Amino acid sequence: MDIIYRVDPHAPLATPQIHSAEEALKKLADGNARFHSLVCKVQGAAASSDKHPEVIIPVTPISLGVPFVSGVAPSHNPYALILGCSDARVPLESVLDCAANEVFVVRVAGNVLGVECLGSIDYAVCNLKSSLRTVIVMGHTGCGAVSAAVDIYLTPSDFPGIAFSHALRSLVDRILLTVRGADRALKRIVGDDVSSHPNYRQLLIDTAIYMNAAVTAHDLQREVRSICEDMNVVYSVYDVAHAQITAYPFDREEAQPLAFAPAPLNAEDFHSVASTVVSRLIKD
Repeated sequence: MDIIYRVDPHAPLATPQIHSAEEALKKLADGNARFHSLVCKVQGAAASSDKHPEVIIPVTPISLGVPFVSGVAPSHNPYALILGCSDARVPLESVLDCAANEVFVVRVAGNVLGVECLGSIDYAVCNLKSSLRTVIVMGHTGCGAVSAAVDIYLTPSDFPGIAFSHALRSLVDRILLTVRGADRALKRIVGDDVSSHPNYRQLLIDTAIYMNAAVTAHDLQREVRSICEDMNVVYSVYDVAHAQITAYPFDREEAQPLAFAPAPLNAEDFHSVASTVVSRLIKD
């Protein structure tokens, strides 16, 4: 199988303008759908001895971030701001099939909010208002930071070995609140005996990953709206094994998975998110 990146010399010299949050989110969801399709084609080719057709991916100098005029930098006009995790398996521009200058990305382990992260986000919201349409918190399955927080929650005596520096402890501490909430959600929906289930640790990790993205989106919504009242925050989780973004764990009966969900605004919203996440994880 050949994957060919082909430059069209007659392509437009400017990227299309995004006029709304809905349009921005649809563009990102469509981009992930293209990436997922490419992953499936590559996996299919690897598993089969049959000859497969070549895959053509159109690119332009602008999409690659190459200045069209030598010595002249393009204007800075991303349409989405994404707070994601530092995990090397989740290159956000790639998994969302974004071109250069489309997304302003802030990455930190566990996609948690710290002072420096907020500084970068505040800068983007304040200075890129003319192009910015949406703010996204993007978690991912198998998150090491969330897994570490879960292990500390389950065995507090291991805290010094897992969070061996002040900086790392600070990061993990930010996630522990979400882990406690995920544990309560599991016990409320499944029952107190869920903690004795052989797969309890993994259930707690998976629940906390989705809830952590939702909690961060909630906190970030307040910060963003203090600067720009019209800017909304959404969240999603990238499934590393399936190369897809979803707001909730996969449901095989769902024809079109929901890529993004709005940030929870109150306790009732959080209750609804937790119930949906846990119900789908148990169902699966």
